[in-house]
Amino acid sequence: MMALVGKVIDERYHITALIGEGGMGAVYKAERPDGPPVAIKVLHEELGDQEELRARFEREARALFGLEHPNILHVEDFGIVDGKPYIAMELLEGQPLDKMVEDGPLPPGLAFDIATQILNGLSYAHGQGALHRDLKTENVFVTRGPNGEWIAKLLDFGLVKFTDDERWGQSSKLTVTGAVFGTPAYMAPEQCAGAAVDSRADVYSTGVILFELFTGLWPFMEESRMDMFKAHLTTPPPHLADVVEGWVPPPELDAVIQKALGKMSKDRYQDAREMLAAFQQVPRPGQPQARPMMHGATPAKPFPLGLVLAGVGTLIVIALAAAFVLLS
Repeated sequence: MMALVGKVIDERYHITALIGEGGMGAVYKAERPDGPPVAIKVLHEELGDQEELRARFEREARALFGLEHPNILHVEDFGIVDGKPYIAMELLEGQPLDKMVEDGPLPPGLAFDIATQILNGLSYAHGQGALHRDLKTENVFVTRGPNGEWIAKLLDFGLVKFTDDERWGQSSKLTVTGAVFGTPAYMAPEQCAGAAVDSRADVYSTGVILFELFTGLWPFMEESRMDMFKAHLTTPPPHLADVVEGWVPPPELDAVIQKALGKMSKDRYQDAREMLAAFQQVPRPGQPQARPMMHGATPAKPFPLGLVLAGVGTLIVIALAAAFVLLS
C-alpha cells in the first residue's frame, strides 16, 4: 500500500506518508494547498471488486460526511482514486481509547468526561437516523483541543445502518438476519444471536465501553468468542462496586450502566439520547486513591469474527441464541 505515497489525488491531496492499515484499507497523511493536512483512507485494491465491502466503505463515507458533530470524526471529502474509493478526513493527533485503558481504568473524572462526549456524539447520530453497530473503545479516538482539553471522537461507521429514509434516502440492505457482525466483547445479546438490531444495541455497546472506562475491564472477561456470546446472553453484568477499589462509584452511575447492559433490549434505554439524559443526572466522580483491578486481570484483545466455532460449546451458544430470538 506504499504505492500511493508521493502521488497526488484529485489534483489536491499530496500523499506524504502511510499512517497505518487494517483489513479494509490503509490510511495516509496528505498535504493540500488550501488547508491543514488531512488523513486519506483508501479501500484495499484487492477488495475494490467485492461489491458488499465497497458498499460498506461508501456508506461509511456517506455517514461521516452527513454527521457533523464535534464528537464524530469530521470528513471533508470522498471520491475515487485509481478505481478505489477514498475518504478525506480530519487528521487527528492522539490515541484510540483502547490504548488509553490498556493498563487499567482512566481517572474517574476523565472517564466521566469522555463517556459524556461519546454519548453526545452517539445521541446526535441516533437523532439523525444512523446506528453505529460496532461501538468499542478501539473506535473512539481521543485527542486534545486548542486549550488542552480532552476530546473524544467516534470513528469507523463501516457497519452503519440508516433508519431514516427521508434523511438518508432508500438504500440496499447490506446485512441479513442471522448474520453476526461486530466485536464480541461489545456485542448486545440480540447481536450475538444474529437477530435484528436497533439503537438499543448501540446502547448496550456503550454500556460496555462505560464499564471499561471506569474499571479497565470488560463486564465479561471470557477466553473465547463462544464464551463471550454465552455471557452476553445469560450472565448478569457485575456492579461497579464489586470491581473497583480505592473509590466509591456513585450508585447513579452503576444504575445507568446496569440499565444499558440489560439482556432484553426492551429493558434498556431506547436510544443514546435517553441514555445521555440519564447520564447527565450522575454526579461527576472524584479521583480514586488506587487503580481499580479485578484479581489482577487485564483486558484481552477482541477475538476475530473470522474464527470458526466448533465443538459442544458451539451447540450451547446456538441453543441460547435461538432461545433469545424466540423470546425477543
